[in-house]
Amino acid sequence: MSYRPFSRRFIALALAASIALLSTSCGTILYPERRGQPPGGPLDPGVVILDALGLLFFVIPGVAAFIIDFSNGTIYLPPPGYGAVPCQTLRRQDLVPVKLAKQDMTRENIEKVVSEHVGRPVSLDDGRYRAGKLDNLEEFDERVESAVQENAESRPAAIRFP
Repeated sequence: MSYRPFSRRFIALALAASIALLSTSCGTILYPERRGQPPGGPLDPGVVILDALGLLFFVIPGVAAFIIDFSNGTIYLPPPGYGAVPCQTLRRQDLVPVKLAKQDMTRENIEKVVSEHVGRPVSLDDGRYRAGKLDNLEEFDERVESAVQENAESRPAAIRFP
């Protein structure tokens, strides 16, 4: 019985699987939620080490892993406060009243004013938030709870006041 053809096939299959796995990039696989985060900041040592291992064993997939992780932003540690704020932490007593004239109620102006108050960039891209109308401020806590229950992993709810 000849083991040589079996071992060559096994080695070829293992090599192909390794190249396919390493070429998809470690940070993108391990931290898909980091995709699209702002570039810069401290590098994640775990992702760098895993990408470097790919570079050590297979040069082309290792380089591809670094390129993919840098371009996706998954090689960087997230900055403090990055990501969605869970709705469960938002309560009525946390609200800060801000007055804007009706003609100033544009997406850009609202993003600017909210960014100034929270101290970090805010983006009101379509599909990334939910908005609703309240008749009075007393409904706020109830509406936030219902928004959380509708979808456990929902984005933060934005509620517009008349």
